[in-house]
Amino acid sequence: MRGKRCAGLRLALLAAALLGAGAAALAKDAAPSTDPELPSTVVVLDASSSMNDKVGGASKITVVRSELGKAIGTYGDRLSFGLVAFGHRKASNCADSEILAKPGALTAETQAKMLGAIKPKGAAPVAAALSDAARTAAGANAKLEIVLIADGGDSCDADVCATAASLKQKSEGLRIHVIGLDDKAASLKPLACVAATTGGTFVAATTQVEFKQALVSVLDAASGSGAAEPAAAGGASDQAADSGGGGDAAPNAAAAATPNAEDAPTPATVRTIAIPPPVIEPQGAEQSQSTAPKSEPQAAPSPPPSGETAVNKSVPAQGQALAPAKPAAPIPPAPELKLPVPVTFKALVTEQGPKLDSGLVWRVYAAALSPDGTRKLIATHREAMPTAALLPGDYLVNAAYGLSNLTKKIKVESGKSIEETFVLNTGALKLAATLPNGDPLPEGSVRFDIFSDEEDQFGNRHRILANAKPGVVIRLNAGAYHIVSLYGDANASVKCDVTVEPGKITEATVKQTGAKITFKLVQTLGGEALADTKWKILTSAGDVVKENAGALPTHILANGSYAVVADHGGLDYTRKFSIESSDPKQIEVVVDDGPTSADALKQLLDPPPPPPPSPPPAPSGGAIAGDGAPSGNTGLGFDSSPADPNAPLINPGALLRPSR
Repeated sequence: MRGKRCAGLRLALLAAALLGAGAAALAKDAAPSTDPELPSTVVVLDASSSMNDKVGGASKITVVRSELGKAIGTYGDRLSFGLVAFGHRKASNCADSEILAKPGALTAETQAKMLGAIKPKGAAPVAAALSDAARTAAGANAKLEIVLIADGGDSCDADVCATAASLKQKSEGLRIHVIGLDDKAASLKPLACVAATTGGTFVAATTQVEFKQALVSVLDAASGSGAAEPAAAGGASDQAADSGGGGDAAPNAAAAATPNAEDAPTPATVRTIAIPPPVIEPQGAEQSQSTAPKSEPQAAPSPPPSGETAVNKSVPAQGQALAPAKPAAPIPPAPELKLPVPVTFKALVTEQGPKLDSGLVWRVYAAALSPDGTRKLIATHREAMPTAALLPGDYLVNAAYGLSNLTKKIKVESGKSIEETFVLNTGALKLAATLPNGDPLPEGSVRFDIFSDEEDQFGNRHRILANAKPGVVIRLNAGAYHIVSLYGDANASVKCDVTVEPGKITEATVKQTGAKITFKLVQTLGGEALADTKWKILTSAGDVVKENAGALPTHILANGSYAVVADHGGLDYTRKFSIESSDPKQIEVVVDDGPTSADALKQLLDPPPPPPPSPPPAPSGGAIAGDGAPSGNTGLGFDSSPADPNAPLINPGALLRPSR
């Protein structure tokens, strides 16, 4: 179900006989209109993507084209038709509403071409389309009948109920009738308030036959040719029984519900959702009751005038006290309406252009934080230059082009359409890797991680993209980046820094070091590899580079010194080796050399820390800052006496701390 549900309305389904019961009979006897101008009637047609869905055996838009085209020809001498369509031009655009024909331009001769050109595509800005239709009125208070044909509510976060109330407040001569077309009547309820607010008629149709009958009822009401008033929930017979008006109300209702057989729709096929009228207490009833002589009988109540329900005109029986009059509640002022404003976005690569025509993703967020600390996502657009219908307020808009993106804060003001330009300063990066001799690496053996150039206080960088493939053009914001190239699955990595320029592709080739090393455990040199062996590869500092299991594990290792431990049958065998070039190697661990002792294994896994480097010899001639006997109890490990300011500093980047 699209759109918002208008709260506070109690809806009931009624048969079509109560809506247009006597319309056909009255239309035949009605005299032709003497007005030189026919009533202006604008059809607002839903052309959102959901109108391609089927109702019955045909799509909704096909049903509407067929039946509406016939109705325009039938009612062309009683109504002056105009046309507004929405959702028919772009796949996702909440400002996609267009006035296709002003009243009088949609006729039996033009309807086929106009309706046939409407192709359902996009969103459903119902509120915006109703506002466009209201602008076709001849004057501020001119009479205008709007017939909204839709299959659901507004999908652009607009309040159709408030929109209808505001339009009615501005023009008393405006009425909006609604025909909902969908096989699920519940999805049409958000539109009921539109008709109720403006005094129009709401009809729900779930089949083509019901839609045809709904058009007859609504167009009869628009032309003034005799449409029945919406009845209250419960039916006419229930009202008559409650009113105490005797048996007259039921026959009258039955007579009103008996149309001509050739014109009236079949009862119980069209469902009208109506709002029951309020019960109005008679004013001054208490005073009349107290002053009347008790012995004098009261006159019987007269039957209610035509067009008024029995509930509204019910009076107490003889001798029954009237209820005290209730003061009428003040009518609250109509809420101030905020109509959506069209906002268009476009993006440039640089200040000088060019304009981006594809590959963009636009995200519109509410500027204010939600209670959970996040921002609400209002809309997402994937067009190069979308137009969003936004209510007045502040928003954050993010334009993303690959990994290049820009976020701007915008302010939308009522009645003022705007166009926002985003200059992304986008560049591109294309990475490659080769061996030191220039030979290409095997496909799939190298990958890249892209990090930000800046480091945080802990020396960490923000990773922008992981596992990037070589040869792929990556769109990035212009700036400096830190690249880590990993060859294989171990420790053969190379780091470098690159700069991406706006509007240009930067190609970076990494000279990748490392060699492919295969390990096997054998009884004697050159023997067969033993299965069921667990392997652990260590650096000279005792750090574990890789662990594996199998007869012939293979890994790519960076240049350096290593030790390998082979665990077979509960015994450990070791061998030390080094890598100095990118040539592949095979490392054999021989069982005949004997298992490794516990002490030797501990030396491999937990070697002692290297001794600290010896301090550099003091230069001859001249004093050195910080050298000399301390004077006084300063608590610091350096000389507090004056030193030669021209002497060299010892470790000038070290932080001086109190001695312990």
